[in-house]
Amino acid sequence: MKIDETGDLVIGEDGILETVSGAETTAQNIRMTLKAEKEDFPLVPGHGTNYETILKEDTDLQSIEEEYRESIYQETGISMVEEIKAKKENRELRVTFRAVTKEGETIES
Repeated sequence: MKIDETGDLVIGEDGILETVSGAETTAQNIRMTLKAEKEDFPLVPGHGTNYETILKEDTDLQSIEEEYRESIYQETGISMVEEIKAKKENRELRVTFRAVTKEGETIES
């Protein structure tokens, strides 16, 4: 099922739930993993992103990038994270990445 950026299911104009496949599924799974706080899901406590590490005031950019990299690799459809960059400006953190799926497709966000 397709989930939008706010976490809602996407329903088409015809009233039918939209679906995703291929790289779009992998990208959606990564997005959901990055949004999930690690240990929020008791059945899979290692799933998610450790925001305690990311949000510490003294955390360096390399540690933030590594935490996101580990989260992205939780998606089994990823074969390689080619690039990940974290940038802080005032109180804003922006992280971008480029990853390659096992099928050879590139995902960027």
